[in-house]
Amino acid sequence: MNANPGANSNAAPAVDASLATDAASRFNWRDALRPHVRNLGLAAALLIALGILGFLRPQYLSCDNLIVVAMQMSFVGIAAIGTAYLVISGGIDLSIGSLFALVGVTSAMLARTIGPVPAMMAGVALGGAVGWINGVLTWRIKLSPLIITLGSMSIIRGAVLLLTGGYSVRSVPKEFATLGQLRPLGVPSPIWLLLLLAVVAHLVLSRTTIGRYTLALGGNRAACEAVGIRVRRVTLGVFLANGLIVGIAGVLAASRFGSASPAFGEGMELDVITAVILGGVAFTGGEGNIPGVMLAVALLGVINSGIVALGINPEYAEVVKGAALIGAVAIDQFSHEARERFRKKLAMRERT
Repeated sequence: MNANPGANSNAAPAVDASLATDAASRFNWRDALRPHVRNLGLAAALLIALGILGFLRPQYLSCDNLIVVAMQMSFVGIAAIGTAYLVISGGIDLSIGSLFALVGVTSAMLARTIGPVPAMMAGVALGGAVGWINGVLTWRIKLSPLIITLGSMSIIRGAVLLLTGGYSVRSVPKEFATLGQLRPLGVPSPIWLLLLLAVVAHLVLSRTTIGRYTLALGGNRAACEAVGIRVRRVTLGVFLANGLIVGIAGVLAASRFGSASPAFGEGMELDVITAVILGGVAFTGGEGNIPGVMLAVALLGVINSGIVALGINPEYAEVVKGAALIGAVAIDQFSHEARERFRKKLAMRERT
């Protein structure tokens, strides 16, 4: 017989409270880790890919070769930053490759007539203008940005061929090629620009009102309108920013190579969109982060260059990219369904 029944009655709540605290701490730990699972997986895949290539081709991990690999993916990475914002907001742009070419050939042609600096400024402005027009058409006509930008992709590519006659623009002024060929600390300027834009884009998306509005717009446009967010302004702003960023990439590419080809950017939209979705940006909008996109860009760049380094048919790179895009969209869909189930379970738990 228990001599002190009150002791057990007091101990039981204490044990229950301890168990509840432990459960809460475990739940919080999982909850905190959950948003970073995709990025950690990408980082692990990148390290594994580098390890395999380093084992099979030790020279692949040399500093000079890694700089070459980073240089090859830098323009896709720059364009992916603008596209990430666009997809997060619920939009998409299939014309980025064509716009990249248009800006490149236009700035190279203008450099021979109005000078390097005005030509570069005009190229970036042209990119912004086309992005803004895509945004206006999407907003006014109320059509899917997929349809709008598919049409503009064809129009812009045709304009590039008309401007150039199908020939590359060469013999640009030496000063025009200076910016793209700079190597501060031995690293090409496009890589530095990619790093700078990635840091700024990450901070804006994660720590500013603009970033919160962009995420909210992709998550629930109707709710944004209901609470007074200027949806039109945010939509046009994201399209404008995307165009400006593609414009910067196009100008820098023309400067880097000292010429501009009408074939610039062919297939670029597939590379960019694959990197964006693989990097954790929800195809339906409302979710995403810049570090994940940069990891995906790096992973795809390593895979592409690794295929060449191993002497494998380069056409397999296209197979890998297509499979990666399908896989990324499938993972995104499964993750979305899993999150919805988790939210429902959490809501039921709170009610009980």
